[in-house]
Amino acid sequence: MPFKAKKTVCCALTALLIWLGFAVGVHAQHVPTPEEYLGFEIGDDYHLATYQQALEYFRILDEASPRMKLTDLGKTSMGRDMICAVISSEENMERLDRYRGISGRLAQAKGLNDESARRLAEEGRAVVYIDGGLHASECAPAQHNFNLAYEMLTSEDPDVRLIRDNVILLLVFANPDGMDMLAEWYHPNVGTPYETSPMPWLYHKYAGHDNNRDSFMNNLLETRHITRLTGREWHPQILFNQHQTAPFPARIWVPPHADPFNPNMHPLMIRWQNLIGTAMGTRFDSEGKPGAISRIGFDSWFPGYVTHSVDSRNMISILTETALYRYATPHHYTVEDFPEAYRDLTLGAFYPSPWKGGWWRLKDAVDYCTTASIAVLHTAAVYREKMLYDRYQMGRDVIARFRKEAPYAWIIPRKQRDPSSAVQLLESMILMGVNVFETSAPFRSDSVEYPAGTWVIPMDQAFGLFVKNLFEEQRFPDMTKYPALWQGISRPQKFSGAYLPPYDMAGWTLPYQMGVDVVGAQSPLNAELAPVKEVDVAEGAIASGSGTFYVLGTKSNADFTAVNRILKQGGMVRRTRAPLELAGKTCEPGTFLISARSVKPAFMKSLARDLNLRIEKTSERSIGKAFSLKTPRVALYKSWTANMDEGWTRFLLEKYEFPFTGVEDARIRAGALRDDFDVLIIPAMSSSAIIEGHKKGTVPPQYAGGIGLAGVRNIKKFIDSGGMLVTLNSGCAFALETLELPVRNALENLQVPGRSGSASPAEFVCPGSLLKMKFDVSHPVAFGMPEEAAGLFSRSPVFTLLPAFQDEVGPDVIARYAKTDLLMSGYLKGEKYLTGKTAAVEVPLGAGKVILLGFGVQSRAQPHATFKLLFNSLYYAASKPI
Repeated sequence: MPFKAKKTVCCALTALLIWLGFAVGVHAQHVPTPEEYLGFEIGDDYHLATYQQALEYFRILDEASPRMKLTDLGKTSMGRDMICAVISSEENMERLDRYRGISGRLAQAKGLNDESARRLAEEGRAVVYIDGGLHASECAPAQHNFNLAYEMLTSEDPDVRLIRDNVILLLVFANPDGMDMLAEWYHPNVGTPYETSPMPWLYHKYAGHDNNRDSFMNNLLETRHITRLTGREWHPQILFNQHQTAPFPARIWVPPHADPFNPNMHPLMIRWQNLIGTAMGTRFDSEGKPGAISRIGFDSWFPGYVTHSVDSRNMISILTETALYRYATPHHYTVEDFPEAYRDLTLGAFYPSPWKGGWWRLKDAVDYCTTASIAVLHTAAVYREKMLYDRYQMGRDVIARFRKEAPYAWIIPRKQRDPSSAVQLLESMILMGVNVFETSAPFRSDSVEYPAGTWVIPMDQAFGLFVKNLFEEQRFPDMTKYPALWQGISRPQKFSGAYLPPYDMAGWTLPYQMGVDVVGAQSPLNAELAPVKEVDVAEGAIASGSGTFYVLGTKSNADFTAVNRILKQGGMVRRTRAPLELAGKTCEPGTFLISARSVKPAFMKSLARDLNLRIEKTSERSIGKAFSLKTPRVALYKSWTANMDEGWTRFLLEKYEFPFTGVEDARIRAGALRDDFDVLIIPAMSSSAIIEGHKKGTVPPQYAGGIGLAGVRNIKKFIDSGGMLVTLNSGCAFALETLELPVRNALENLQVPGRSGSASPAEFVCPGSLLKMKFDVSHPVAFGMPEEAAGLFSRSPVFTLLPAFQDEVGPDVIARYAKTDLLMSGYLKGEKYLTGKTAAVEVPLGAGKVILLGFGVQSRAQPHATFKLLFNSLYYAASKPI
């Protein structure tokens, strides 16, 4: 047995003996150290504590110390208990409800004046949320939670006593599932050639790294728990989210952020972030911990992160990125390993103590995380009263602003193309602490009449800037025009034609992404408003009378859930192929017709009620051209190069109740795909990841390689024999490169900088933006779509169609980019390369089809307005013309 493995076993035995020793003495208020419980010191080489150990240890602390209270947040995506440790002094713990109430009143600001707010600020305690492990592979922050909890409970250091007396700490493990998965992957590999191999599956069940892109959508259970804790229950003044990818060779990144800043932030927010970042840097240098860097790499433009989703809710967000090698394996660096720009160790205003190299261990990273947390908590303690008052002041200022300027409110009509998406948007807003209302009487706004029951989000509320941030169009600034913002040199320079990219998306306007109609009120609103606690459309019903068919629309995403349930019950479903007049009403192509004899009336009533669907009936027997629909046999490709787009696609298929099978490389290589599947989905990923996968020797043998050339041939056979291949966004490159289709990527030879692009001329740039698209609504893949809608462009291909041979059927265009006014939200340079070009296309191949969905139709489970392009593709694969 290797030494490292022996040490792990010995530590486990030691931990068991220690546990038996102190477990019986918990009543004596003994607070065990992490080492006493675990049998190893947090940060020891080759050791990672699991979440199960964290859960047990924190329950012991909860029993042992009156300074801590453990609260249950709910279940994780994989069914684990997610917890929050509330830590403060004994005196504060006895008044938690009072302090939580003060925090909430100051955050909402309404009903207070400056004098009453100052009294509350004087009485209150600063509430600070700190989490670790959101990105599980960045393992030091989650490990540091052990040490931070113990130190806050037991230390009598003056700074810690000051913190306990003035601060209430909310300490959270942000990704429990990933913490366990990572340790379970790493420990068996310690001492083998695969010790630092990448984990071949996502470290969050669905999202992987993208769990930090979900915070304005709240798809994931863990996101919802954190949002509820911070946005509705505790309203902390500071939210500190720790990560572990520092710009090399720096040892930790701390605020200030890089430019640009999101414009929907109160200036006090930026000042507080800078002050706290400076306090962190000062503490690092005073403790002899070099390598803290700021103002490089990480901007605050995109509000989907755990941090920046709270900026415009007036919660001071703090991000750190600590250095990481891999897992708990140590590594030695020399200056020669550094990028050339850092080798001479020149100090700067935002990097005043350069790191000189040497050993870097997990313990070093844990210590840096702990120092960062203490700095944040100490700053909150010192500035407690000012911080509490400023939370009120930011909310007060936002309320005053939107009582004097437009938009005065956002109006969301109940009549929506897809009511289910409107409901989800409003539910998410309520979860995030936004006050939503409905009108109790008809009203007029900007010369438009609205009925009673219309939803309204007034802007004169503390989180008004947050609503504006999500609902308005974004225009990412061309940073080359504002050199004073981003250049830390004495004389600003201009770079002609250069492009400086955002860290993530440039445009995200939620009403566009979700296909929800909203109207900004340009004049003060005069309406009777009643608060909405829970969105209830209460419209689900079956039309009265008898009929041959139940008639179900195709505009709402909920329609697809309904059809999947009907098919599961054995119902007979047809789909119209052309407009159809039924009982004097025109049904658009794609309308679902369910044989009334094939389903029980009680089942249909339950379906309409549960999904809030209005289901009609018709006695017509002649339905013209239609498809006969069966449950599609869906295969979703799952590579061992863990892929977030696969995870999000899996999330959507489960949410909308599409049965599917995840197929790995070996199943593709085995062939005979047509025996089991009608359709194969390739998510957004590179061709090399699909075909080659991990190189041999970099991962355990069972995870090496991809589908190989044999897999490519088998996919070709699958299509030739009548199967359908659906490729998503960048995954379309696989089809273009391997299947000899009469389609090319028009952007293939253009310079398209990514996140790490240099400041050099770029012909075409479109970083994560919403573009106007035109849809052929008569095509089965576009059934239920409007003729015009927003599509998410993110590292997407754009198709040029080549002439087909004389005996071939040519490609059929599903969607094109608009010819004018292409940019809806975000940033676009080189519009001429997109205008009028094809964005989605059907290509016949043998007896089957290839559907190229060349943009993010389901990216991160956010663009609800285009989900149905994927859903329709799956039905199309299992449909037969009748």
